[in-house]
Amino acid sequence: MSGDRTGEMDAFVAEARAISVVEAFQRGGGVIGTARQSVRAQGPGGAKYVGPCPACGGRDRFSMDRGKNVYNCRGCGGGDAIGLYQKMTGADFLDACEVLLGRDRPGPARSAADLAEAARRRRAAEARAAQLREEAAERERQRESEAAFYRRRELDRCLDIWSAAGAFFGSEAERYLVARGLDPSQVNPAYLRCVPRLTYWGRDAEGRNAALHEGPAMVAVFVVPETGSWRIVGLHQTWIDLDAPAKFRPAIADRQEPGAFLPTKKMRGSKAGGVIPLVGRLSTARRMVAGEGIETVLGFGQREGFDENTFYCAAGDLGNLCGGATRESRFRHPNAVRRDTAGRKRPVWVQGQEPDPDSVAMPVPGHITELVLLGDGDSEPVATRAAMKRGARRHERGGRTVAVVMAPAGTDFGEVAA
Repeated sequence: MSGDRTGEMDAFVAEARAISVVEAFQRGGGVIGTARQSVRAQGPGGAKYVGPCPACGGRDRFSMDRGKNVYNCRGCGGGDAIGLYQKMTGADFLDACEVLLGRDRPGPARSAADLAEAARRRRAAEARAAQLREEAAERERQRESEAAFYRRRELDRCLDIWSAAGAFFGSEAERYLVARGLDPSQVNPAYLRCVPRLTYWGRDAEGRNAALHEGPAMVAVFVVPETGSWRIVGLHQTWIDLDAPAKFRPAIADRQEPGAFLPTKKMRGSKAGGVIPLVGRLSTARRMVAGEGIETVLGFGQREGFDENTFYCAAGDLGNLCGGATRESRFRHPNAVRRDTAGRKRPVWVQGQEPDPDSVAMPVPGHITELVLLGDGDSEPVATRAAMKRGARRHERGGRTVAVVMAPAGTDFGEVAA
């Protein structure tokens, strides 16, 4: 090939390489949409796209960046528009360039046999790509089926625990809240119960599943609104030890880390998009008070006298209370660092203040005109304050005020009330 011809071919390839990766994705049969299985626009002006990989599936392992004009898959790598079209169709390099540019490659005219062979390769490539897409779709269907099975099994276990639990009033669960300095008299007993002896499962020193503790526990259901009623989706469990002030919860040793203790609260099933109703009726309330924990919300309600027009509820954690953040809004923690496996210092990234509309959070119905979000003063302050600002932005609407109320530093409203 002569120097002029090489330069012409280089220019042809460079022009194909400059084609948008998004255009290459669509020409390869990819779909831009909003459904869970689609590649979705993300970030300001749709600068990035995230979703399942057209070659190896997954949920969000694949991304395209308009600004950098590249794609990446955490499972099978990345590259430019030419590489993406090749991955999706199985076409060879110059065939991919021809399709992207809509014209033949430079060089002498090709014979009818060459053109027929090129057409055959393209048809074969398209067939291989279709097969890959179908295989990826089948893997995703299988994954979804297995996930649905495990979710159903976990929910059945939650319902079994809930069905076996006894009434809240007169139980150790009620006495636990009284011992914490809280007034449980206003609690709706439809959503809180007590299990006299509940097993705490964890890992023993050899990593095997083992019963680490057994004792009384307060249990509460996470529910989501559904056509005028609540549907149970998960379970919150708090183990109790009335002989262990000041929090009256047992010390459960971590068998895998000597000297460490395990959390005495666990959640099972799902909490996403649900709440634990505590006091009041959501259907008639115009004001809503929500925090992470049961004790926090009851402590705040006790402090203000449990307003009769307010629905008090717990969300379980900050993620469900405030929702997730956009990836673009995350920021480096100003002080914290972590060590990687080589012992090197790495930044700690914090979810930012910009809400991700695709994330799931507790429901706040449209008739709520005043929302109070409670922040714990004993949580990590940087992440907590960013989350609370994000929650306020997420839940704000026309005609609704959203207030963030933080507990004093080093404590929470459950302790303040006591």
